[in-house]
Amino acid sequence: MYAMSEVEMAELRAILQTQRWTSHNIKLADDLTTMPGTPDFMDTDMRLAAVRRIIRSRFGDDLSGLRIADLGSLEGGFATALALDGAVVIGIEAREANVAKAELLRRRFKLSNLTFQQADVKAFTAESFGTFDVVLALGIVYHLDRPAAWLRQVAHATGTLLIVDSHFAPANDTELALMRADIRDLSPIEAERVGESSYIGRWYTEFPEDISDAAREDNQWASFSNHRSFWLTEESLLRAMRDAGFDMVAQQHDATIDAYQLNRYEFCRGMYVAQRLGTLQSDAVAQ
Repeated sequence: MYAMSEVEMAELRAILQTQRWTSHNIKLADDLTTMPGTPDFMDTDMRLAAVRRIIRSRFGDDLSGLRIADLGSLEGGFATALALDGAVVIGIEAREANVAKAELLRRRFKLSNLTFQQADVKAFTAESFGTFDVVLALGIVYHLDRPAAWLRQVAHATGTLLIVDSHFAPANDTELALMRADIRDLSPIEAERVGESSYIGRWYTEFPEDISDAAREDNQWASFSNHRSFWLTEESLLRAMRDAGFDMVAQQHDATIDAYQLNRYEFCRGMYVAQRLGTLQSDAVAQ
C-alpha cells in the first residue's frame, strides 16, 4: 500500500463520507478503513480465504496473468484481493453506488490489472466479455430468476473453474421448518426447465414489482432486474453446474465446516466448485 499525502487522505475521507459501505471493510491507511469497527475483510473473511485456496490448488501460488471475472462484485473486495495477488480481474456489478466504491479501491491500490464494469450479471457472456480462467459467482445465483439457465451461459465464458457461493432451497417441508425465520419465506417446490432438463427449487420475493428505480438501486442486498428469485435445491444446483458442461463438481467446506449445522440447515448456504479437467489457462482476452 503506497503512502498518501495529507491532501490525498483528505480527499479519500471526503469520498468515504458520501458512501455507505455494507460488506467489505478494507484497510485504506493505518487509521482509515471503509467500515470502521468491523473485521478486516482481507485478513478475516473465510470465503475469501477459501476462494484463494481453491484457485491456488488448481493454478499454484503465482496468479500472474490469470484471468478472473467476479460476477456481482458488490463493493469489490474479492476482486481487489485477487488483483493484489497478481491476477487480471474484472468485476461486474449492476449498482452504480457499488461500482463507485469498487473504483475507490482500484484507485487506492493503483491496480492496473483490475477493472470494474457496471452491468447486470445476466448480460455476462463470452461474446460480450471474453473467456476467463476463473469465474466467481459469490452470493449471486440465488438472486436470479433463471439460475440453471444462467449457469450454462456463464459456463461458456469459463475456461477452468467456476466458484459458486449460494443459498439453496430446502428440499422438503421438514428442512424448510429448520431454516432461519428471516429467509424462510419461500414458495412450495416448483421446477425450472432448461431444454430437456428440469431443476427444482422455491421462489423468493426480493422486492415489490412496482418498486422505484431509486429504491431498487439503494437495496444493495437484493436482486437487480427480477423482483423474484428462484432458489435451487442443493441437489438441483449441483446438477445444474454439472449439466453446464463441467467435468467435476464438488463442495468446498473450508469456510463453513466449523458451523456446519448452521450453514446446512438454518442458513441453507454453501460453496461449490465446478472444474474443467485438463484445461490450462485460457488465451482469451477479457474485454
